[in-house]
Amino acid sequence: MKRDRSENSVENTTDPKHTKIDNDDPLIPFMKDFEDIQKDIEQLDIKCAHEQMNIQKQYDEKKKPLFEKRDEIIEKVPGFWANTLRKHPALSDIVPEDIDILNCLVKLDLKDNMDNNGSYKITFTFNEKAKEYMEPLTLVKHVTFDNNQEKVVECTRIKWKEGKNPIAAVSNNRSDLDNEMPKWSIFEWFTTEELQDKPDVGELIRREIWHNPLSYYLGLEDFDDFDEDFDEEFDDDDEEDDDEDDDEDDEDEEEEDEDDEKDDDDEKDDDDMDGDDDGKEDENDD
Repeated sequence: MKRDRSENSVENTTDPKHTKIDNDDPLIPFMKDFEDIQKDIEQLDIKCAHEQMNIQKQYDEKKKPLFEKRDEIIEKVPGFWANTLRKHPALSDIVPEDIDILNCLVKLDLKDNMDNNGSYKITFTFNEKAKEYMEPLTLVKHVTFDNNQEKVVECTRIKWKEGKNPIAAVSNNRSDLDNEMPKWSIFEWFTTEELQDKPDVGELIRREIWHNPLSYYLGLEDFDDFDEDFDEEFDDDDEEDDDEDDDEDDEDEEEEDEDDEKDDDDEKDDDDMDGDDDGKEDENDD
């Protein structure tokens, strides 16, 4: 999903009451000029993006004959797309039931950059053997971007044959406590809803797999980079957890110190009271 440019934009006002800075901030006198300059920069960024998109479309058009020749070879290699997809690090944990169906996938097509916003359409075409599992044999998903928001405008509804739905196998697999990694089905992506905690298959195809599927088929794209990214994210989470634990330990120590101080004060008060009682007894003895 594309990032919303407005997240980093400056509010279009010079009234200090509507800004997030103090009234005496030294930037206030220059705010109007600063905002005008920023607007001009953003307009150039937009123009640059449009020109880049036009250039991209030109080269996408030039690549079409090469993609067609590549498809002719791929269609002669049984299971090419099944092996290519499952060897991508982000797709390596799909359920085994997916593989049998993906072995029937004879053509994968991408129409990218369909407009200036980068909308795209992906088509999966299966051979007749796939009728054992599902219908139709052509699955399409068309994704558009409008105001930086992703929207699915077309998505083929899959009709699974009885007992052949790999998505149903997913729920069974997730309930198996012996599995270390959660399994999922690549066919879960064929939905109009946004998937949570699952790879974006469309983005993986258009950004990585489509441009050089051979490297994934041959296993040249290994798990090292993917594992490093995962480890960094995992380490960051550990650091955050450690920080939280340290904070909790500090709070516990502070509470213990306060309790100790309170106990000391109580003991002191008891001693003072005992002293007072002893003094009174001495007076009575006199």
